[in-house]
Amino acid sequence: MNQPFSKRIWQYQRERFPVFTHGLLIAAFTFSAIAYAHLCRHSAEPIPLISFLKAYVNTFCLFLLLRISDEFKDADYDRANRPHLPVPRGLIQLNELKYLGIAVLILLILFNLIFAPSQLLIFICILLYLLLMFHEFFSKRWLEQHQWAYVISHMMIIPLVDTLASSFDWMQATPDMQGLYWFFAVSFFNGCTLELGRKIKARENEEANSYSSSLGFEKSLICFQAVLLMTFLLCLAAAQHAHLKIGHSIMFVLMYSISAAFGCYFCSHRTVQNAQKFELISALWAIGMYVNLGIGIFML
Repeated sequence: MNQPFSKRIWQYQRERFPVFTHGLLIAAFTFSAIAYAHLCRHSAEPIPLISFLKAYVNTFCLFLLLRISDEFKDADYDRANRPHLPVPRGLIQLNELKYLGIAVLILLILFNLIFAPSQLLIFICILLYLLLMFHEFFSKRWLEQHQWAYVISHMMIIPLVDTLASSFDWMQATPDMQGLYWFFAVSFFNGCTLELGRKIKARENEEANSYSSSLGFEKSLICFQAVLLMTFLLCLAAAQHAHLKIGHSIMFVLMYSISAAFGCYFCSHRTVQNAQKFELISALWAIGMYVNLGIGIFML
């Protein structure tokens, strides 16, 4: 295309990795990981802003690298089934994304070497897991035939990034490992909720790799409701473990009720507009859930 790279990459992010929307979700995710680890330690000390910023740089860049990696991993599929996406239609070239990914990776490695050397081992483990994901764990055909295994193996990246983000707090003292395990479980199931929320479509915007296509619309919504319920119950357990006040549990009940109710409404009103709202509500649930878990840090 004749447009300069700056304009094309801006349009690419709007479609595939909207920095403001994703940035807000990743900020909530990062804040919650650090704050919840801090809460479980029952520390009265404030969380240093620099700790949050270091964690946020890592989480944002890692999720960006995951997005770029998926463009390469899914290139053949997207070319055949989703020609409207930025890479297949020629808005951006894979070669350009490769150099962008290399630049982000180099800068992130330098950042951690200088500012977060204690986290290097966790960081390297995450990079190795990203590499395995890129190669579909060398079992692409088997994973495609066992969708549950595909989802579980790919969602495990969320607790791993959680471990890195929360380490900017728990490495400062003895961690509450039970509390961390509760939070990692919450994040894993929440990642599944987001994944289902963005891949259950209306008939008019159905995609070949959506869950509404592979599982069927009603069955995929049942899966969403089951995963949402599990996330909700884990949130309540995590809140109880951290001794959060009853107001947090009430907020979880309200957010869950709204999300589950709209899922039921979407089941009988399958339109493109409702599919978009369904994806948005899934994202808002994730942001609200993370903030609600972490905000207790201000109520000590």
